[in-house]
Amino acid sequence: MTQLNNLEQIRLETVAKVKQENKKAFIILAVAIVVIILGALTEVAPIVFIGFGIIIVAAVFFGRGFSHISKYNKQIKSKLITTLLSDAYEDVYYDPNGGVGLNNVLKTDTVKRPDRYSFEDYFRASYKGVQFETSDLEFKERVRHQDSKGNTYYTYETYFKGRWITYRFEREFKEGLKIIESRFGFNKKGFEKMETESIEFNKKFTIYTTSQEYGFYQITSSMIEKLLNLEKMHKGQIVYCFMNNELHIGINDRKDYLEVSYKKPLNEEGLKEVIDDIELIAAIVNEFRLDGDKFKRK
Repeated sequence: MTQLNNLEQIRLETVAKVKQENKKAFIILAVAIVVIILGALTEVAPIVFIGFGIIIVAAVFFGRGFSHISKYNKQIKSKLITTLLSDAYEDVYYDPNGGVGLNNVLKTDTVKRPDRYSFEDYFRASYKGVQFETSDLEFKERVRHQDSKGNTYYTYETYFKGRWITYRFEREFKEGLKIIESRFGFNKKGFEKMETESIEFNKKFTIYTTSQEYGFYQITSSMIEKLLNLEKMHKGQIVYCFMNNELHIGINDRKDYLEVSYKKPLNEEGLKEVIDDIELIAAIVNEFRLDGDKFKRK
């Protein structure tokens, strides 16, 4: 609590500094507009140029305000997120610029290889003996276009942006299971399609498993309910992949997780969204019973 109070004090100081710089900038900008209008009405070009020069001064003050925000984010985010994570989990490590790794995602064969990609807000920890790691990610593909004159140009378009979570268990399973929401595709070699008794679930997800027996071993009626609830919590698509001793969950919802705004107070209400992002990891362990005997070494 003391740490949070100290960080809140820094936030309040940052808010005051930003307001001060922005106030100066807006006043100077107003003066610039008046000068430009005056120059235009009198048709005196030097006055107009002076007006534009004053705008540059206003931009400097806006920049100073932004620098305070940038400094706050660098100072506060790492300390704040580490504090919140340490309250919820054990063996915490947080890297705001890190990621779960491209190979870790691609080895599931559930998301196609990107032409460009980025990761951020990586953290790993353990909860009830279950180790996990997670980060934001954004995958882009190179898309070819042609204009009306026949000229070719390329853009990079995002097809996956959200969160990737990897849980690791004591027990290693020899078989595999992939639960894919619409728009995801993968190499189905070695997998066979299966359906559950839930019509709603079968409409939402396509299930592939190395054997029907293993598929029904993992996808119990309780698991179906939990998966549907998790899907309803997020826009976009979700993919699940059980392989070896890991469960991978990819959430493609176009959201930036663990985002901290200098405008929001560092209290329970102001941090609710960030806390929810953090607690989701534990909620999945609890709801899916990933700490149960089923996932223990035998």
